[in-house]
Amino acid sequence: MNLIAGSLGVGKTTAINHLLAQRPEHEQWAVLVNEYGLVGIDAALIEDAAETGRVDVREVAGGCICCSAGFMFEVSLVFLLQRRPDRLIIEPTGLASLSGILDTLAHDGIRDAVELRSVISLVDPAVVSEGKLGAEARDQIEAADILLANRTDLASPEQLEAFERWADELFPPKRHVGRIAHAAIPLELLDLVRERGPSEAVRPDAHVPGHDHAHEHDHDHVHDHEHAHGHDHEHAHDHASADAEETDPSRPCRRLSHTSELATTIGWVCRDDLIFDSTRITRWLGGLSAKLGVARAKAALHTEAGWLGFNITKGAEETRPIGHRRDSRLELVLQGGETLDPDALEHTLLACVVEDSSLPKP
Repeated sequence: MNLIAGSLGVGKTTAINHLLAQRPEHEQWAVLVNEYGLVGIDAALIEDAAETGRVDVREVAGGCICCSAGFMFEVSLVFLLQRRPDRLIIEPTGLASLSGILDTLAHDGIRDAVELRSVISLVDPAVVSEGKLGAEARDQIEAADILLANRTDLASPEQLEAFERWADELFPPKRHVGRIAHAAIPLELLDLVRERGPSEAVRPDAHVPGHDHAHEHDHDHVHDHEHAHGHDHEHAHDHASADAEETDPSRPCRRLSHTSELATTIGWVCRDDLIFDSTRITRWLGGLSAKLGVARAKAALHTEAGWLGFNITKGAEETRPIGHRRDSRLELVLQGGETLDPDALEHTLLACVVEDSSLPKP
């Protein structure tokens, strides 16, 4: 299963039609389209592209599938899944909360029936550069694994550069950031991200950024639907050393560290079914920010109060609901030669986990 999200008019339907044109002949696909209005147009446009292929199209109109049309979304989803497609693509309305849809897909009876792969959000670089992203667009961006700037053929070089700078600052970082024109999403991006089960150890390739000096996500610039020019831009502004701890299946979190002449970072990537106590983790992060040398603490965590984002620096604390759903992760940035015991930190971090969550008992 894949989700293709983005603001109204950003090119979602065109993108899905482009993907349908790339569908392997032997595969049966299904598309679930959400229309906010009562007159379904997008589904008709997709059906035209699907006429010659093995594609089932179903529409949910009259509201967002994240809320008012949620019941019909589940009914339509079950109907399509019973037909056992090789791939199901969901196109939410541009007004939908993508994080709310991911919460629905995590319900018992649904999560076990689907394998969620890449969640893609399309953005207009001109809108990003003008700072006009609304609340729904921000949620879609936060919840996505892959971020693609569409309409790059219409954007100025300054707007594209502004998009790249903005994307580099996102936390948690995206698995892939790219540029496309005419909504031409490369087929291989659909399987770039694969879901891991709640009991599975954190993947060895899980990423925690290194104080903005080593961005591991890929920047691919796709200029048209025929030619994909892939450029992996690893931004390494210094000769930093990185130490990723070995993955231990018995540990709910994977620890990563990064050291350079400018700073040291310690971070953790944890399973999404690990639930943190929002009060305890807020107090823990705030206490760390008060320590000499801890310049910043950032986190995106699954708590009993929902998914929360934290951005804490000396003298400033921000906590807000966040759209990210893939895993829990946090990062500490230390400056001034400060060192902290990572084992002791991890012990106190896990003490912030709700007692009845999936943390193994000693």
